[in-house]
Amino acid sequence: MPQLAPFCRRRVMGVTSLLLASAVSPLLFLLCLAASGSPDDARASAQIDLHAERTATATVLPLRVGDDGGIAVGGRRLQLSAARTQERVAQQLEPLVAVTYEISSLRPPVISIALTHVPKAGPRSRTYFAYSRARWRMDKQSAGIFDLNKNESNLVITPFDHFCNGPILLADGNPALVGGYDEPANKAQTDGRKWISIYDHNRRSMTSMTSMFYQRWYPTPCLVKDNKVLIVGGTYNIDKGPQIPVAELWDPTKPNAGTEQVPLPPTFKKNAGFNWYPFILMLPRGEILWWGDRGGSITNSNWEEIYIFPDLPNNTFPYRTMYPCTSSIVLSAMKPDGKTGEYNDFSIVIFGGAPDGPKGAPASPVSARLDMFYCGTNICDKGWVIEDMLGQRRVMPYATVLPNGKVLVHAGGQAGIAGWKSGKYNYKGILPAYRDLMYNPYAPLGTRYSLSSTLGIIRMYHSTTCLDLSGKVISAGCETCGMTGADAGDLPANVSRSPDGDLDYRISFAVPTEIGPGVERPVIISAPEVITRGSVFTILYTGTVTGATLAAPCANTHSINMNQKVLFLNLVSVSSGVAQIRAPPLSQPMAAHAGYYQLFLLGTQTATGQTYSEGVWVKLADLSSMSNQEKTGGIR
Repeated sequence: MPQLAPFCRRRVMGVTSLLLASAVSPLLFLLCLAASGSPDDARASAQIDLHAERTATATVLPLRVGDDGGIAVGGRRLQLSAARTQERVAQQLEPLVAVTYEISSLRPPVISIALTHVPKAGPRSRTYFAYSRARWRMDKQSAGIFDLNKNESNLVITPFDHFCNGPILLADGNPALVGGYDEPANKAQTDGRKWISIYDHNRRSMTSMTSMFYQRWYPTPCLVKDNKVLIVGGTYNIDKGPQIPVAELWDPTKPNAGTEQVPLPPTFKKNAGFNWYPFILMLPRGEILWWGDRGGSITNSNWEEIYIFPDLPNNTFPYRTMYPCTSSIVLSAMKPDGKTGEYNDFSIVIFGGAPDGPKGAPASPVSARLDMFYCGTNICDKGWVIEDMLGQRRVMPYATVLPNGKVLVHAGGQAGIAGWKSGKYNYKGILPAYRDLMYNPYAPLGTRYSLSSTLGIIRMYHSTTCLDLSGKVISAGCETCGMTGADAGDLPANVSRSPDGDLDYRISFAVPTEIGPGVERPVIISAPEVITRGSVFTILYTGTVTGATLAAPCANTHSINMNQKVLFLNLVSVSSGVAQIRAPPLSQPMAAHAGYYQLFLLGTQTATGQTYSEGVWVKLADLSSMSNQEKTGGIR
């Protein structure tokens, strides 16, 4: 197969030629497709070849072409028929694309290595808290806030150094930072690796609350039952390990009381390796999902394993998923039962990753999806489904679940691994991705991916993304974006270079086509400040409304969005500008933890997907825990 690549690049140079090739010989077209690695742009295969000498021999999956024209990799079909491939290529001739881009005039005061929402700033606030690193020896301001509505930004004093921390948005709306790394060049801040700090937006200040049992660089915090924070993974020694043998549990309502130790599930511990930024999430019945690199498990309230993930298929997904072979993993948007409102079906999707291989090896061109469901008191699954990402390779991408359930897979590299650089020019992740992927989990298998237009700004290591209240996806930061030549590959001329070399302080927005210019979107006129679990609440709106969703606030760093969750809500009634919507059910209090959410209204179907409104911040509460002021809160 590799010997076909030069021929395909000579003979199949563009979309028109690809269509001609597919018409003349579907088999030749598919073989060329497999050799080049991209059905949409021959440039991608040329980029990988720029590093042929450095990558030696990359992992090549066994490939066969079925009688129906479908491709099978390593014995598992990728459901990519000749007709479907031709349809996808034809779609690229149309001006309609999955995502377009905007660049903001606002420049944050720091590189957004960690980025969180600040919902306490107001019901329609687009304020963010960003954390970076100390830039000089006596730097005491390595964090900042910026307000997109007011186009303002300010630095925040940081007494503890939490560089490469685990961020989390607490139930009270305050961002918290867990662990980090003591920047050697900085002597003005205290080593934050063992500490938990909170940013209080009312006081515009950082306060260190308590210390953990272990120093943790690259930890993952997760909101669990009773809004406590489970802290998993990390290490005291940057890039070297060892694995920390336990997790820790912290109660933000007793912020200075220290933490409790929690055992690591045996299967997760075995798979997690050094356990850097593992994927940890609370499921609807309160179980905890633990994913570590190529395996993991689910535990009950007693931290006992009740489910073990099936093995990832080595023949179709031979890639690692945790740092430094960083993929991006999401819990897909969950839909409620029409009668009970319970969330009994859920999925995780792993986008990209990297192989154990030579330096600069091509990244993963596939995703892995596992659909799960409650079967009685147990958890069952439907087996891994491996899907071709239109030949687009990704390491350290950023995956954001949208209000309509689609997933934007943003930025990252096409080869190498995640990480900073050693020396002046030795980048670990190379060949920046200059087009994004949109994943539609509800489309038929083989048709779920579509491509964006060219990114205005590339994003590599130490960048972040969040779902913005506008419905767009904000993207910020980068510390390895100054690469040129073979490292950068053949970037299009309309990709804007950072004025600060490797560092990129700019903000950009990905705009899904279904909320783009000219699309009629629902508009929220008013909504309650507080909604109670199990209740029916009222929204006043204009436009057409077909549903509603809640999106958990963002806390993003290093390709992982801590506690990312989108829940569809049951629509009770809708007429004459008044929508009655049912909040998440009383029977599943852990399906949505108490706290702040972005509320969106869903609209009509467009050519690319379901449109949705701009959001508003609402606070989900249990009636027993509400204050008198919250209980009497009306529509705003």
